[in-house]
Amino acid sequence: RKEYPQIRPFEEEDDLEWWNEGLDLIKAGKLDEAEATFKKLILAQPNHSDGFNGLGLVYAEKADKPAAEMFLREAIAQAEKMVSNGDMDIECLQMIHADLNRLLSE
Repeated sequence: RKEYPQIRPFEEEDDLEWWNEGLDLIKAGKLDEAEATFKKLILAQPNHSDGFNGLGLVYAEKADKPAAEMFLREAIAQAEKMVSNGDMDIECLQMIHADLNRLLSE
């Protein structure tokens, strides 16, 4: 919150844009920028899996397996809640599980 005091939870409208921007930054190899983008997403949507999933992907690319695993597990926990509430399709949860399984198999 100290890094981005202007971001208020549940009040941002840029969350989908941040998700897509973060993924594009990962693909471009701009991992520090992707990390910052996903941190903003977590602040804006703390009960959503996307920011945690994105940070997990960033840390996997940075070869920081413990951090990647921690964030992917949190993404799974958030996604499970969202699936049970009907706010997310099971396929999205399965994709996060696949990301974690890929990480753990390396």
